[in-house]
Amino acid sequence: MKKNSEIMSGSPPASPSKTLYLARDIMGGSLRYSLRQTYRDVKTDLLLHREIFDLGGSPQQFIIYLGDNGYCIDNRVTDTIEPYIAGDAAEMVEELLWPFVRRDIRAKLEPFMNRGSYKRLSPVTAAEKEAIDNEIHMFDRRRLHFLFYGAVDQSGLYRMPDKLCRRLLGKSRDEKEQYFIASEQVFYADQVKEYLFTIFNLQHHFNESFARIMPQALNQDQLDTFFVDELCRLSRDTIFWQGMDPAKGLQPYMIRYLIMFFDYDFSASQAINDYIRQFMNSHRQFRFPKKKSSMTTDKASEIFGEPVDKLTKLSKKELTKLYRKKAKELHPDTGGEHDEFVRLTEAFEQLQRQR
Repeated sequence: MKKNSEIMSGSPPASPSKTLYLARDIMGGSLRYSLRQTYRDVKTDLLLHREIFDLGGSPQQFIIYLGDNGYCIDNRVTDTIEPYIAGDAAEMVEELLWPFVRRDIRAKLEPFMNRGSYKRLSPVTAAEKEAIDNEIHMFDRRRLHFLFYGAVDQSGLYRMPDKLCRRLLGKSRDEKEQYFIASEQVFYADQVKEYLFTIFNLQHHFNESFARIMPQALNQDQLDTFFVDELCRLSRDTIFWQGMDPAKGLQPYMIRYLIMFFDYDFSASQAINDYIRQFMNSHRQFRFPKKKSSMTTDKASEIFGEPVDKLTKLSKKELTKLYRKKAKELHPDTGGEHDEFVRLTEAFEQLQRQR
């Protein structure tokens, strides 16, 4: 990366951009922040990125406090980026560095930050829709879908609103990856591996009917192998990494996914699913195929002991939680009846299909 002095000595762009983003990099085990910008290269017509200011490991050092009720950004930052920005450079940097402002100052200023800033999103134009179809990679779509819906089952991917994809238009690959790094901070530990299973589309390697909803029940050794294969394939995808420097090994942005996959595991609470699936499969192999289910919503309501209107309003996550609770009560190993357990599972699957 160029040092600030080297960037300042260069010529500013002929057409300043309206955008700026905060980048996070792990350098030798330390976290480093910088201000970067996406721009279009006139020779290649590719979206590239440039680093404008190195904030080091502590962006707080560039925040100047004005008593106990205000702050501003060090002139070293604003003066450097101003030639690159078409707009108020100070306001843009203040927004990017807001998370690093002292907590007591944020508490005082936050009520005033968003007043009058509400802006209704306009419909996606035909030109934007075409750009989304051409520019937004499937890997990015899967990441957006999980971030907004939390769904391992990607059957609704193609119904995802174009407005969600619009946020990635006009961004370099580096800026897109920085967007996802920031967005992924919201995950709990037990969501990380489900996220990776989903975005790398690992379910398509398995024929099991439950692969889309219970990845923890799959062969984990095979899962590890398929993940590494998909990770390496994406790392070698030159179209996906347009505008980025070629990597000798894995692309740096892919290394974090490799670490995340082997550092985290599926939620321990999912173990009940493995147990239930094992029980169901062990009985199915000795039985003739069943006729098409005649399970109705009223029957399902009776089995679950809940009103129809409540059952139909439950989310998939809430319905699954209720099913697990009832399954523990009705399972033969805990004193329940086999037939009642099977009817409960049939009712659950019928309600799932109606979602």
